[in-house]
Formats: sequence, structure tokens, C-alpha cells
Amino acid sequence: MIRLAKNIQHLVDFIVSKAHSQHEEEIFRLNHYVWIALLMLPVAIGSGAYNVYIKNYALAFLIILFSGHMIGSLFLIPTIKRTYLLYHGANLLYTFLLLYMVFHTDAENSRILWAYIYPVGIIFLLGHRLGFLWSFLLLCMMIGLFLFVPEIHTIYSIPFQVRFGITYLGVAIISSWVEYHGSRSHQALLLEQKLLNEEIERRKILEKELKRAKRYNTSLCFAILDIDYFKRINDTFGHPIGDTVLQALAKQCLGSLRETDLMGRLGGEEFAFLLLHVTEEQARAKMEKLREELSQLNVSYDTNSTLNFTVSIGLVMLSERIEGLDELYIQADEKLYAAKDAGRNCVR
Repeated sequence: MIRLAKNIQHLVDFIVSKAHSQHEEEIFRLNHYVWIALLMLPVAIGSGAYNVYIKNYALAFLIILFSGHMIGSLFLIPTIKRTYLLYHGANLLYTFLLLYMVFHTDAENSRILWAYIYPVGIIFLLGHRLGFLWSFLLLCMMIGLFLFVPEIHTIYSIPFQVRFGITYLGVAIISSWVEYHGSRSHQALLLEQKLLNEEIERRKILEKELKRAKRYNTSLCFAILDIDYFKRINDTFGHPIGDTVLQALAKQCLGSLRETDLMGRLGGEEFAFLLLHVTEEQARAKMEKLREELSQLNVSYDTNSTLNFTVSIGLVMLSERIEGLDELYIQADEKLYAAKDAGRNCVR
């Protein structure tokens, strides 16, 4: 079963790779659509064949029309730019098919149960907001049949109609909730991948400069800067003000550094600096100057209010004893903690 799922995923990936759009969210939804189309194919073939067998040709025709659209649309993916048109086309056909089955039921009055598939599929395809909206719209259409078509009461009793409406809405709400949390996890994963790629690129640059400095015996300083009591800023003024402080710090640092100096955010309120062609005295003087500039920086918030902050900095010079970037980072981090132990707002 797992092997079959993997083979289907390979086919899905191949089909999706032919799409024009490379937008992450659109590719994500297109992947869902292709999965639904492939999974619906055997169900549609079996259901269509059964209805031909019992001579319900109208329903068989609608099922074949819907499944034909789903499979045929897969061949349009390489040529169509607005792939969401395929989703909405399939959605309208399936909505009409469900309404037909609700009204033209079978001897056991069980075709209405196919409606439960709709919220699961449409929310999976279109997302928790738009999918739930369509699910609720279909429920309203079915309630309209219950209310305004007298013949429907000979098929479904009023207690059944009430129970169906409640359970259908429950399925839609649960499916929307599951998709909402799933999409948040997906977005968090994409963000984590982006940050990881940025970290990899940053480490590549730092390693390259480190090897170059050791090869040509060039002086190099690595420094870590941390905002003092940053959690207190977030707790007191809110995270948006905390973000403003980070932006103001980054802007001030970039304006103070040379073009040959490198700066990057390590995460949270920590920043790293790579200063090239400097002695320890020069590096310490540069970091002291930067610390002083940041302590005098007024960060505006609200209308007429400003706040100040201080930073602690730990720096270390590249030496023969240091083998790699990790060791350089560890020593600078130890110096940073020494700066905090010394009362903060200082360079160590």
C-alpha cells in the first residue's frame, strides 16, 4: 500500500511539474487536485458502470461527464495558466451531480450520503476558508430542496433532514479545522526551509572567508551582538515594537559597517559580524563605537513616544588554534556571556 502511494505521488509530481505557475500555494493546491482526480477515477468508473447496469443512464452520464472533466483537465495543466479554473469547473459539475442524486434517489434513499464527501474534498482542495464557504453553500442548496420541493418529503423525513444537516455541517467544520492546522504546519515548514537555506548560504560565505583568511594569514574578527533585555521590550511594548527595534538596529549596523564587513541575523535578537582586515584593537574600537551608537538610538512608537535599548557584544579574533567556524562561534558566544555577566551594555 505504501509502495502504491509512493508510485501515485511520483505520477502526481510529474503532472504538477508541467504547470506554468511555480507559486508555492498554487502548486500545493494543484497537487491536491491531481490526487483527487486520480483517486476519483476508479470510484467514478465503478459507479458509472453500476448505473449503466441498472439502466440509470442519466446519472451514469453525469458521473462520466464529471470524471471525464477531472481526468481530461490533467492534460490541460501544461497549457493553462489559471489552474484554479479547473478546480471550479470540477466543483460546479460535482455540485450539480450531488443535487441530482439528492432529488433523484435510489430505492434505499442512500445517494444523499455521497454529499459527505463534498466538504472533505473541497476543503482539502481549496483550503479551509473557501472550501468551507462552498460546503456551506451546498448545504443551503440542499436545505432549499428540503423546504421548497414538496416531493422531497416523500423521500426524506423531516427528522432525517435535520439530522443530515447537522452531521453534514459537523463534517464541514471538522474538515475545515483539520485543513486550517495542516496549512499552518505547511507554512511553518516552508518558512523553516527558507530560514535553513539562508543559514546554509550564510555559513558557506563565512566558511569561505574563514578559509581565505587562514590561507593568506589575514586578520579576521567574529563578533556576536545581543540586545539586552529584549524579552522585556516584547512583553512591555508588544512584538510589533520589538520588530521595530530589530529593524532599527539592523539599519544602524548596516550604515555603520564597511562594505567589506559581513552581518547576519543568527535568530531572535542575536546578530553576527565578520570584520575583515582588522586588528583586535580596531575591531574592539569598531564594536564599542557601534554599541555607543545603538545605546543613543531613539526608536519611535505610538505618536510621540520613543524607547532606547542597549546591546552586549562578544568578539574573538581568528587564530591558529581555531580550526573552524563552529569553534569561532563558541568562543565569541562565551565572550558575549562574559559581557552580560559584566553588567551588559559592553564589549568583551
